[in-house]
Amino acid sequence: MTDLNDGVMTPPTGSYALDPVHTFAEFRVRHLVVGKVCGRFDSISGDFVIGEDAEHLFGHVEVRIDAASIDTNVEARDEDLRSARFFDVENFPAITFRGTGSSKVAVNVWTVSGDLTIRHVTNPITLEVTVRGAKPNAHGQVKVGLTATAHATRADFDLTTELVQESGGAGGPDVEIEVDVEAVLRD
Repeated sequence: MTDLNDGVMTPPTGSYALDPVHTFAEFRVRHLVVGKVCGRFDSISGDFVIGEDAEHLFGHVEVRIDAASIDTNVEARDEDLRSARFFDVENFPAITFRGTGSSKVAVNVWTVSGDLTIRHVTNPITLEVTVRGAKPNAHGQVKVGLTATAHATRADFDLTTELVQESGGAGGPDVEIEVDVEAVLRD
């Protein structure tokens, strides 16, 4: 099902919807300078377009993460992260990403540039997206698998509560993000 153009996997063109049951956003954040806290968001929706130009494969990209779906495996920490100290999910229920362009950087790898909004702050971010393949599922629907990775800096999104204590105040990216995606080609 996956087209191979000079060794590059290009899924069928068209509009894809994220499969919320098989899509997860995971993160790792520095903790007390020497450690890391891992977690994930379990509720993600969105869509993207695969175009015909293999150099700029991804067209429209839009993702919405339910900020309240955060899970670090420690309920007290999750409640703190949902509070106004961090994500403030009562006033800002969604974390969003809107893609603005893509470029091929290696075999089966593209960068997708766009705007990430957390709470009231929007900043540019670049995702590195690896296309793992595409094939029909048991119902005949075409599914594509992707992995998107990025690095972010908490201070860029006003998530500065205890930041010097947490990350050492060295600046630079202190959050690693990985989104594992399965998406379904719309009819």
